[in-house]
Amino acid sequence: MTGRRDIGSKRAARAVIALAAAVACLGGVAYAASISEQSRPLGKKAKQPQQKQGQGPPRPRLIEVPLDGGVDPDSQVRFHVAPPEQQGAVPGPGPGGPTPDRWRRFECRLDGGEWDECASPHLLRGLEPAEHSFAVRALNRRGLSGQVARYRWVLLEPKEFSVEPLSGSLDELMPGAPPQPLPVRISNPNPAPIEVTKLTVTVAPEPSACPADPNFEVTPSSLSPAAALTVPAGGTASLPTATATAPAVAMRELPVDQNACQGATVHLDFSGEARG
Repeated sequence: MTGRRDIGSKRAARAVIALAAAVACLGGVAYAASISEQSRPLGKKAKQPQQKQGQGPPRPRLIEVPLDGGVDPDSQVRFHVAPPEQQGAVPGPGPGGPTPDRWRRFECRLDGGEWDECASPHLLRGLEPAEHSFAVRALNRRGLSGQVARYRWVLLEPKEFSVEPLSGSLDELMPGAPPQPLPVRISNPNPAPIEVTKLTVTVAPEPSACPADPNFEVTPSSLSPAAALTVPAGGTASLPTATATAPAVAMRELPVDQNACQGATVHLDFSGEARG
């Protein structure tokens, strides 16, 4: 690039791109809970009011539970009790007719704590990495509790995912030229799949005479919570895909001298967010 800008004559600034992969924080992870109908014993049964056979509600069915071996500190448990079978019963209570037991109340217990009234879905927030247990029981109108459903799982410490550039260098950055995509490979070290919902790039050029702002323009990936990239457990995934773009970088054409950017080395740092 010449020292002055002449109308009708310009030369491209040559910027050598050194891609510096950065570790991206695993932020806002939210693992989808899996469904399990099995329960595991947690030791002694909780003391319950004495009741006659068949008077207490049946054991609730767990229809959504936290992922065993996941890393999400926030999750939920969903449960319900199926309505009692009506075999030969009068449809609805009446004078002298049977009044079937109904249970609309539940009690939950986390990690062997106290029984507290709860409802489905029951939210679990801010759990620490450790082994956890959850128990739920239904109550009938007389306050009698039924059989207990239990679930036990392990919450792991989340690990950061990493971003690796798939190209060692870029073509010459021409002022005013279209942005150049930055293909990347994302690695997931966690024991459960993650969904990357955001991937951005920042420019740290050298020397300081060619600052990123206003000389360069970066475009984040098109990933979003509504259009996330799934990375399998312990596996990798690449951008761009057929439905998602990779981050991109371009050099702006400015009405000032950009000669200092010629031959500059530009470092690109990636960061992102993911959920599970």
